[in-house]
Amino acid sequence: MPKGAVLVNTARKEVIHEAELAELMEVRPDFKYLTDILPGNHQEMVDKFAGRYFSTPKKMGAQTAEANINAGIAAAQQIVDFLQNGNQRFRVNQ
Repeated sequence: MPKGAVLVNTARKEVIHEAELAELMEVRPDFKYLTDILPGNHQEMVDKFAGRYFSTPKKMGAQTAEANINAGIAAAQQIVDFLQNGNQRFRVNQ
């Protein structure tokens, strides 16, 4: 990653290899990590990398009222499109 990079993880815990992230932060004082998913080594990260490691106490991604309303509207539009046109574009099980 480029100098001064900030890695943001709002996806899921498995996306980040925690041991390698800690190693990277050890050798790259310019690197920062932000997450809304507490890693297994959270306390170590807080102790070693204060000011460069930031986390929220709970998952925040897509938990705003606006995001939930938009998801509901999108789902309703997809159902109507399927019923009116037979569109299966977002079908999960095929």
